[in-house]
Amino acid sequence: MGKVRRRGLELESAIYRVVRKIVDEEGIEGLTFQKVAQLAETSKSVIYRHWETPFELAIAAFQDRIQRENMGRIDEIVLNGKDLHDDLFQLMNRFLISIDTLGRTFLRSLLIEIGNQSNESVQRIMNKNSEIDLQAMNRILERAEKRGENVKGNITDDLKLLPFEWLRYKTFLQKNIDQEMIRELIEDILIPIYLKD
Repeated sequence: MGKVRRRGLELESAIYRVVRKIVDEEGIEGLTFQKVAQLAETSKSVIYRHWETPFELAIAAFQDRIQRENMGRIDEIVLNGKDLHDDLFQLMNRFLISIDTLGRTFLRSLLIEIGNQSNESVQRIMNKNSEIDLQAMNRILERAEKRGENVKGNITDDLKLLPFEWLRYKTFLQKNIDQEMIRELIEDILIPIYLKD
């Protein structure tokens, strides 16, 4: 009797496991569709149908890990803060958990690979991440308004994305981000930007 052919989520999970293993051991530069297909026991054509580049496949695999291990994306977390400060603190900590889930090996490889990828591929991934980050921040600001906090009108997307970009930058520099740094980010930068005096 032959092997049962995997499909759908079962096959996708097997592919993602193989991708994470390869990236953890060899970095993104060691990732090829041929290698993934061989180790996941599927064909290259199956992989080509879903991902344009090994880079995009790597991003998808690690985003899958973040969602599974952290019970969803950051724009889906259940917020329970009593004010904007608390919600921001919860969101920033959850974002750091997502970054830690990626792992330093992947982040180092990611930085190198971003420089090697076409602008279109990188831009598509960055736009998707920014969209998720904006959804999370919009939820937080809407909650603050509903609680009666004095949220400024017309906050630009750049200012909404500021904390995520700051945390990514610190992570890429391999800086340890502690609770005091997050508190300073929120109290000294974000609260004055988002709330009226």
